[in-house]
Amino acid sequence: MQLRYLTLSFSHKSTPIALRERLALPQDRLSDFILSLRDKVPSLQEALLLNTCNRVEFYLCTRAPQECITAVLSRFGAYVGIELSLLESHCKSALDSEAVHHIFSVVSGLDSIVLGETQIVSQMKEAYKLCFELGVCGQEITRLMHFAFRTAAKVRTQTAIAKAPLSIASVCVKKSLESAPKRALVLGIGEMGQLVVRHLLDSGVSVYMSNRTKSKAISFATTLLEEKKITQITHVIPGDLSPESSAESKSNPNPQLGIIEWQDISTCLGSFRFVFSATSAQELIITQDMARALDSSRIDVATHATQSTPPRQWFDLAVPRDIDEACASDRIAVLCVDDLQQIIEKNRSQKKAHVQEAYGLIGMAVREYFHWIESLDVLPLIKSMRQKAKEASLQEVARAVKKGYLPKEQEEEVLRILHNAFNVFLHNPTLNLKDLSHHEEGDIIIEALQKVFTDKTQSNLLNRYKCEYDTTL
Repeated sequence: MQLRYLTLSFSHKSTPIALRERLALPQDRLSDFILSLRDKVPSLQEALLLNTCNRVEFYLCTRAPQECITAVLSRFGAYVGIELSLLESHCKSALDSEAVHHIFSVVSGLDSIVLGETQIVSQMKEAYKLCFELGVCGQEITRLMHFAFRTAAKVRTQTAIAKAPLSIASVCVKKSLESAPKRALVLGIGEMGQLVVRHLLDSGVSVYMSNRTKSKAISFATTLLEEKKITQITHVIPGDLSPESSAESKSNPNPQLGIIEWQDISTCLGSFRFVFSATSAQELIITQDMARALDSSRIDVATHATQSTPPRQWFDLAVPRDIDEACASDRIAVLCVDDLQQIIEKNRSQKKAHVQEAYGLIGMAVREYFHWIESLDVLPLIKSMRQKAKEASLQEVARAVKKGYLPKEQEEEVLRILHNAFNVFLHNPTLNLKDLSHHEEGDIIIEALQKVFTDKTQSNLLNRYKCEYDTTL
């Protein structure tokens, strides 16, 4: 039975954030779950799991798609504690060329909340690296991922879809800039948190950040210092941090960077109107009790006058969410990624003209991919090698007869001897080629032999692969 590509998708397009945060697997459990799929789903040949803030997707190879869908979703549901019927109602599946088209679109940023964002590429590479090292994905998904990264690079370079690139982080910062923040608190220094910090600093906003592992925050701050994004690093003592003042400069050419101890977050929270939280925690970081403890008024540090503060803006970029949605009130606006539709839609409308062009490239890439897969079939190559041997034998025997080196009546016997000799010579290479076709390194060997034994002039596709996590290819 033919091996088929299958995708199972839970994303912002089909799954509300309340369910997405229940589906998001913590990093420390990811490997165990992936290995359980390999061990407990017999119909599964290869698998790659993409687990990000905005999507959980399975990229699978199977010979029994329907059986595989049920088995994988059942296993997933049992692992995250969600009934199968609920998963099935929100799952979008695709098969074969439709599945490949979806994967290429995801890696190219066309299926993201923010159209054309490039963060998804590094997320996909990390997912591929993990599954490859666990031995869960092999030749088929290796081929597919390398081709997907190549397609994403082509979309970025040949269309304007990635010009003025946006990310969820930049969208949130852009939203906050409407209220002219002077400083902000960033919780979590993972990839998303680091992007937020960079965008805020570039916008002249002083940043105070906190991470559960302080050494990671210090390491990132040191990098920013070396890049001259900041001039110094401050280690903040809670008592020294006053509430944000209207006297602070709205445009700071030298924004500050402060590091706050993780255990001091609740103490320092009242000093910030703008908070960005992007941790990988499974529990809430900012609770309703913490929100209630904040005063609705403040003393202006410049005039010592009591003033009503503008509403606080708390941006929750995590899935599962970091901020209790019950914190929202007339004094605190709590926004998650699904609440930023106005900016996202503006970005989408600006890039709408380039979307069709990008999808056109992806459609061509899907056809090219399947054509390439077909070209890696070793049987035509073996047939070509044997045909070349036969043609050489006929040509040289005919030449020997014409020159008088070989009597005409012995021509058939000599051809039979040459035919048998070439069969013996090609026997082991034929067996080896058939075996190599099932291993990752086989692709490059087969393509090399195609260029040696055929008249193929097309550029070697493997030479054009772009992937930071290179395997045998």
